[in-house]
Amino acid sequence: MSRQLNNHAVNHQALDHQVAHRAAHLQPSAAARSTILILSGYLLGTTAAHVCSPMMERGALFAGLIGTLFYALMAFRARQKQLHHARLALRKATVQLERRMDQHVRIASARLMLKLHAAQAWSHEQYMPVVRAANLTR
Repeated sequence: MSRQLNNHAVNHQALDHQVAHRAAHLQPSAAARSTILILSGYLLGTTAAHVCSPMMERGALFAGLIGTLFYALMAFRARQKQLHHARLALRKATVQLERRMDQHVRIASARLMLKLHAAQAWSHEQYMPVVRAANLTR
């Protein structure tokens, strides 16, 4: 399962692993998402309590809203990624199970065909004369 790419043989599984590894580093971890949510909640709470000056409250409100929206976006993407991986795992398991079933069905079918072939009476069909030599008269 390799192909030529820029005069180098590329293994698809290794390439898929590298892509998945890079994608994992691009996605923020659950701790980072939780931290963003906590800080956004703090900023929104500070705004609601009117602890700061109106100018600071406006900045805290916007930062809290942006953080909350960013958290929602990251949670949505994490859920989509989880669903994608679950579907992929299900698809791989289905293919593997179908291959195993096909292999067993083929083996069972081949054995059945061999039994049927051995059970048939072949003596009357085998070596049938095309021309009878005894009946030929000149």
